[in-house]
Amino acid sequence: MLASLLLCAAVLAAPQEVAPDAVPVHALRRLEADESRPTIDGLVDEEFWARIAPLDGFLQVVPVAGAEPSERTELRIAYDDTTLYLGLICFDRQPHLIRGSQMVRDANLNPDDRVELLIDPFLDRRNAFWFQISPGGSIGDALISRNGGAFSKQWDGIWHGKSRITERGWEAELAIPMATLNFDPDGSAWGFNARRLIRRHTEEVRWATPTPRIRFFSVANAGTLTGLHDLHQGLGLDVVPFVVAESRRDHLANDGDSSMDVGVDAFYKLTPSTKLSLSLNTDFAQTEVDARRVNLTRFPLFFPEKRDFFLEDSGAFVFGSAGDVLPFFSRRIGLSNGMEVPLSSALKLTGRTDSYGFGVMNVRTDETSSTDDQNLFVGRFTKNVYERSSVGAIWTRGDPEGTGGALGDTFGGDFNLQTDTFRGDRNLQFSGYFLRSRADGGSEDDLAYRAELAYPNDEVDLSVSALVVEDNFDPKLGFVARTGIKRYAGRFRLRPRLNSDIRQLRFSFQPTLTTNMDDETQTLDLFFQVLGILFESDDELNFSINQRHESLDSDFDITPGISVPLDDYDFTRYELTFASSNKRSFSFEAEITTGSFFDGDRDELGLEVDWRASKYALLGLEWEYNDVRLPDGDFDFNLARLRLTLAGSPELSWTNFVQFDDMSHDLGLNSRLWWIPEPGREVFLVLNQGWRASSDSIHGTQTNLAFKVGYTLRF
Repeated sequence: MLASLLLCAAVLAAPQEVAPDAVPVHALRRLEADESRPTIDGLVDEEFWARIAPLDGFLQVVPVAGAEPSERTELRIAYDDTTLYLGLICFDRQPHLIRGSQMVRDANLNPDDRVELLIDPFLDRRNAFWFQISPGGSIGDALISRNGGAFSKQWDGIWHGKSRITERGWEAELAIPMATLNFDPDGSAWGFNARRLIRRHTEEVRWATPTPRIRFFSVANAGTLTGLHDLHQGLGLDVVPFVVAESRRDHLANDGDSSMDVGVDAFYKLTPSTKLSLSLNTDFAQTEVDARRVNLTRFPLFFPEKRDFFLEDSGAFVFGSAGDVLPFFSRRIGLSNGMEVPLSSALKLTGRTDSYGFGVMNVRTDETSSTDDQNLFVGRFTKNVYERSSVGAIWTRGDPEGTGGALGDTFGGDFNLQTDTFRGDRNLQFSGYFLRSRADGGSEDDLAYRAELAYPNDEVDLSVSALVVEDNFDPKLGFVARTGIKRYAGRFRLRPRLNSDIRQLRFSFQPTLTTNMDDETQTLDLFFQVLGILFESDDELNFSINQRHESLDSDFDITPGISVPLDDYDFTRYELTFASSNKRSFSFEAEITTGSFFDGDRDELGLEVDWRASKYALLGLEWEYNDVRLPDGDFDFNLARLRLTLAGSPELSWTNFVQFDDMSHDLGLNSRLWWIPEPGREVFLVLNQGWRASSDSIHGTQTNLAFKVGYTLRF
């Protein structure tokens, strides 16, 4: 086994040649000082655009890789010393059928026609900026790192984009300031790719690498823009002062208070490739609440980070290739036992070149009734090797729940070796990491390490992995769900494309064996996707069987008053799901799961409905129902989520998120009004309201109202 892994590593590490025709190249035109600039109004009808040669060579990715698109796409790009201009014409012979159902910034545009752009200003083939625009007016952006392995959509750059549906299809204009992009001032070429989604045909066309075995987010497979020179970012300083006014009321304690505070976020590009971020009196009043979930396992649930400061440039801190063990998890900062811990300051330095990347962050938290004030630190370094591989190291220090100056160190290294020319044109990846955590006083058995060999291709997707997490591994600034284990996993997927009334069939087998450190079985999970069908209509049908063995070493309370006793259990569950295509105004997904559950039975129903009435209104409803029957007792529960989004324009939206479950009987509302007078200037009005529902009444538990204004000053 070891010899095989070493052989694969040698194959992956060897430099790979890429066929010249695999990398399209387009020369950009630099605008003269006396030339006019386009008005960004969504109409590509000015004489300016006629002077710019369009990119050519767009081809289908799906349904038929390499085929001519059903509709023509023209993309023109020009630049001057401060701005990148893009003009887009998506020709369509049936413009009345164009899907443009959403207007809100950063919306999930899967239901809509859209164009996505990937820009790699360092030409490092690993990191990029991502932009999208739809005919409904929605714009969005993100940061891509680790060759598509990390995607941070919460990043909001300052740029302009407008679109319109016209007689010839739909059109868009974009103006992206150079100050929004990091780049090498001495470089003359950028990585670039573009794709268009024609939603009613479930068709994707792409400029570079039009093949489904290569993900669009694979920066290494982008094309190249040439002819760039004499670019300027200005001083490279963005200062964002903000004001926050809050009112809080605890109805149960009949107590409340209000406050007004100010703070500032500042971002300074020490060099075009290195950014220093500073936040004083850090505030997250505009952050959306987590989706409520009910935990029927023995292990903690994972909730993603949603706070903008930690999400910006978060790719610089991504470690490893899987989320089973995280040495750094930013949600540990500012939270202790579910309670908010104020942050007095946060300092972050990130940077990258064509050969390395780094991220350093230090956060100072204030003292609370249960924790001391803390310095929390993380440092991350990566080195690019060969064409698209990397190695790296990480170190974290601090304990967000510590007292008396308690420290906790976690450090280690990772590697990610990959190629897309294995056996000519196949993807192959070998990755892994090694970590150690050290608390005050030290301890043994404090390691975690993992290795994976993967063959991730479109129709055949295979992988095998092994993970060890020792008993005392405890990353104070990280996340690990389960310690004292060895885990061996495999993934075997077959997904043939038929391109008929059935577009693709899907079959898979995913075994996972988890043992304790003495190799005694704790969990054996065998997942079979017996049949999955992706229809030409984009509807999906799936049937799967999950066989599971659990050896409990102690009783555990699955819900208050009901326990699952120590024993060995074997149970089988069956799942049937159907999802209608979201290219329609009304779409839904239904799921039925039934079968045995430990020493009893469990039935689970799920329904998700979305109604995109127009680009001004979106209504979404999710409902989960569980009926659990165990020898120690029976229980059932409902969990419902309702989301209503109203938009007056791409710059003005009102999102309402309502959640209720009949286990806690808590009803919650998160209501957020978001106004963007112009890019870089934002106003938020956020209401968080809680109620407790009983059989005969509903009464308020808490009310939090926050008003926040932020204004970006760019120098």
